Amino acid sequence: MKIRIGSIIVGLLVLAALVFTGCGANVVATVNGEKITQDELTLQVNTLKESYEKQGIDFSGDNGPTLMASLEKDTLDQMIDTRIMLQEAKKLGKLEPQDIQEKIQPLKVQFPTEEDFKSFLDQVKLTEEEVAYILYLQEETTKDVAPASEDDLKKYYDENKETFSQPEQLEVRHILFFVDDGTKGLPAQHTDAEAKKMADDVIALLDEGKDFAGLAMEKTEDSSTKAEGGLYTATESSTVTEFYTAASALAVGEYTAEPVKTDYGYHVIKLEKIIPATQESFEQVKASLSEQLTDQAKQERFNQIMQEARDKAVIVNKLAEKEAK
Repeated sequence: MKIRIGSIIVGLLVLAALVFTGCGANVVATVNGEKITQDELTLQVNTLKESYEKQGIDFSGDNGPTLMASLEKDTLDQMIDTRIMLQEAKKLGKLEPQDIQEKIQPLKVQFPTEEDFKSFLDQVKLTEEEVAYILYLQEETTKDVAPASEDDLKKYYDENKETFSQPEQLEVRHILFFVDDGTKGLPAQHTDAEAKKMADDVIALLDEGKDFAGLAMEKTEDSSTKAEGGLYTATESSTVTEFYTAASALAVGEYTAEPVKTDYGYHVIKLEKIIPATQESFEQVKASLSEQLTDQAKQERFNQIMQEARDKAVIVNKLAEKEAK
């Protein structure tokens, strides 16, 4: 049973996206006698298909039928898992109105307004009561999971120190002129000579005392940094080699005397500040690390209990039966 939760709230959001109700006559599955209709499945498949298409997945090509069949199969499996969770939640007993509000409050505060929260409920076709029961199920099935021990926390920290480190960063300003003959799809097109001359002209203006940030706001073709006067925080791993090498060779307050060529074009770079590398200590990260590892342990426990519930459930999956023929 592939149900994943990173925390109680995140678990609910993942779960809720899979829950839909409908009244279609064609039954594609039953879970302990509860029906899942073709209409419900089609609604969820279409929603996911639209989302995947926005990510660039093409369902119209030769592979389309295979992709759709796989999507439909996986979606129905997820919906079966979801029904089991809802059924298990209903076995816990009745929640009073005040209990329901108490359970859903941590979720409600994730939304800017009450209307946004109601819109969410309408979208996923869940009532506040159903939300409360699902949260209750997650809490009850994981409440006896002990917090991560000090030894476990220290062991994880020692084995993953790089996770808690920040490499040296260079706070720079840059002015960029693209080199593109029309084949790269960059925002502006210049020959190599044209872009270099534009960069040389900027350096000449800087030599006359012009303000770098002002020139960047006026002339740079990098739209992502233009409004901030070309300001950019660079690390060795996040920046092309030529750019980082040139920036790291500068003294603070200095700009490049010659344009710097990269795959994008020609840059004029000024080093504003060096931010030293840092390593967070165990004490600094212990609290957040404890929460992370404890959540992981709760996730494993919840997955185990839900798998046991699925193993005991009476499930009729007509899509799987059809596939097996």
